[in-house]
Formats: sequence, C-alpha cells, structure tokens
Amino acid sequence: MVSLRTPRKNYEIFRNYVRTLYIRGMKKLDEVKSIVNEPAARYQKAHEGITKSDFIAVVAMTGLNLSEFSAFLPVSKRTIEKVKEEELLNPLVSDRVLQIATLYQQGIELFGSTAAFKEWMNSSVISLGGKKPINFIDNATGIAIIHDLLGRIEHGVYS
Repeated sequence: MVSLRTPRKNYEIFRNYVRTLYIRGMKKLDEVKSIVNEPAARYQKAHEGITKSDFIAVVAMTGLNLSEFSAFLPVSKRTIEKVKEEELLNPLVSDRVLQIATLYQQGIELFGSTAAFKEWMNSSVISLGGKKPINFIDNATGIAIIHDLLGRIEHGVYS
C-alpha cells in the first residue's frame, strides 16, 4: 500500500514526535535529578524499581549510549530493551542505575559539563593505578571509590 502523505507531511509528523519525546525526556530527566538529589527518595526508588523511561533519562544524562551504559549493569542490554517504557526494572538494576546517576551528577557539577566529566572518566588517573574511572563503575565498590575520588578533587586533596 502506498502512503498518501507527502514527504513534507511525514517530516512534520516525525519532527512533532521527536519534539514530544524531547519534552517528555526533559521532564523525566528533571524527575530523575530530583530523586538523585534526595537520598531517601533515591533509596525508595531503588527499592521499588525505576521505570524504563527513568532509565533512559539517566542514560541521556550520562552522555553514554545504551550499549556503553548497559555494560555496567548486572543484566544484558537485550534484557533492558525488552522492558516496556513504564514497566519497572528490578531493584538490583534500579539501584545500580541510581548509583551511576548520582556519580554522574556529582561529576558533572564538579567538572562543569557532561563532556568534561566524560573525558575525565575515560582518562588514566594516577590515584587509580593508571586506570580509567569508567572501568570502576560496574559494581558498588568501584562507584564508591570514584565518589570518594571526586570528593577529594572537590576539596583539593586529590592525589
């Protein structure tokens, strides 16, 4: 069957769809940031599980793509892709996502931009034995180490 819509009409529909997703995404990102900033809310959300749309907002906040971000989770990228938009992720995955979101928010505030923090995360750091901080965020201990290191940088006691 041939579409009766003109290419211009298809473009307008697509543009409106993208705009709607962007606006919804920005609202979600604001919601996620408010959860990350409030420890009790973060604990509750980790316990209940976050929605896939919350997860996508966190991925967008980090500047990573889904494949890169999924490598830090205790489930596969394919498992995440199967979850419906408003379906809850399990508490273990939700907790890890929120830990990473908190780390990235701290880093972005410290370095001034997502790009600058991402560059630091992908550079060798002497106090980590010459390893890249990004390689530490696949478990809670590694995330705590990077949080500690960011705190030392923030207070001028970086080693």
